[in-house]
Amino acid sequence: MEKDNNNIKQFSKKKKESIFDEFTRKRANLKINKFMWITGGIAVALFLLIVGFIISRVYLANKEYTSVSVVDEVKFFISTGSEVDRFGNNFIVYNSDGIKCVNTKGEQIWNEAFQMQKPLVDIGKNIVAVADYNGTSIFLMDDKAVLGRIDTGLPIRKFKAASSGYVMAVLDNTNNTPIYVYDTSGKEMLYFNTTMKGYGYPLEIALSENGILGAVSYLNVDKGSFNSTVGFYNFGEVGQNYQDSLMSSYTYQSTLVPEMRFSASDKAVAIADNRLMFYAGDQMPKSTGEILLSEKLLSVYEDDNYVALFYNSDNEEYEYKAEIYDYSAKLKDTVYYNIEYNDVFFDGDRFILYNNNEILIHNIGGKDKFMGNVEETILAMLPTSSSKKMILITPDEIKTVEFN
Repeated sequence: MEKDNNNIKQFSKKKKESIFDEFTRKRANLKINKFMWITGGIAVALFLLIVGFIISRVYLANKEYTSVSVVDEVKFFISTGSEVDRFGNNFIVYNSDGIKCVNTKGEQIWNEAFQMQKPLVDIGKNIVAVADYNGTSIFLMDDKAVLGRIDTGLPIRKFKAASSGYVMAVLDNTNNTPIYVYDTSGKEMLYFNTTMKGYGYPLEIALSENGILGAVSYLNVDKGSFNSTVGFYNFGEVGQNYQDSLMSSYTYQSTLVPEMRFSASDKAVAIADNRLMFYAGDQMPKSTGEILLSEKLLSVYEDDNYVALFYNSDNEEYEYKAEIYDYSAKLKDTVYYNIEYNDVFFDGDRFILYNNNEILIHNIGGKDKFMGNVEETILAMLPTSSSKKMILITPDEIKTVEFN
């Protein structure tokens, strides 16, 4: 009910509440509508972004490159007779007089001088070790500095380095072949002797990235027959409860096992002349399966994610083929090619072969992205953060090239 007292209109409480309720409701609806519009706009924008990203990825994945252009170059001279290898985002150059690490700008990160007849180099994820065959010193470096030198006191036959700084080395003694594990400072962490009367001669070794697990492939010859035993060792606390820290072993008749590797996780692979063997376990590796090989292997390459086996081709159009497996024993791709490669590496899900002037880039599970020639003489090739660009190390320059 309205009253006009002194020209001031007064509303009943009920009507006042009704008006304010309506105002509140309209304001709430306005906020809801505004929120819905904003949320809807964000959802549409996100949807378009995802669709654009997918289309872009599909386009890039299916796009084939037909040309290569140089987009940057830095003068850098490499002496004749030096070897060049990838080392993370950098590269190393070495010869009988020493080894150095260089970044892609041509800047020297570290340098170590020595005198060796035949330097052997083991390159890990972020560590590199170098020693002379039959020498007694192992030099250790990471991607920042020289870490030190390990003096073995006995001739070196084989060695492997892990990112943790541990080094596993096969040495030569008169009556046996000892295997030592050292830390970065050169301290002996563990050792055990091997003899031909025992498991046999150590043909190959492998070391996990954390330095806890080691693997040895032994060759045993007896009365005209031979077999290989793959033994796994635990250099941590768990292994102290086992003799010689040996956790598990597997013997393969009439088989040579010249290649082994641990993946970045708890898996390992051993490559024989007639089979591919897979193992898993972060303390006591166990066999998880094997694949029998019916063709003659030409060569092998492994990284932390994939294993590539190289054969002569069974396709008349190509001279060679590569079968690519993951560490779960799954065949991921078969790649046919004609290039006589000097080096091979994986870059994510890309498989890359090259020689002095030819490059093949293949998407695993997909198709060839590029197969062609370049004018440069390639000593080493490094991936970049861009899938379209690569770093080429040549005898006198560091070149960044772009594929188009």
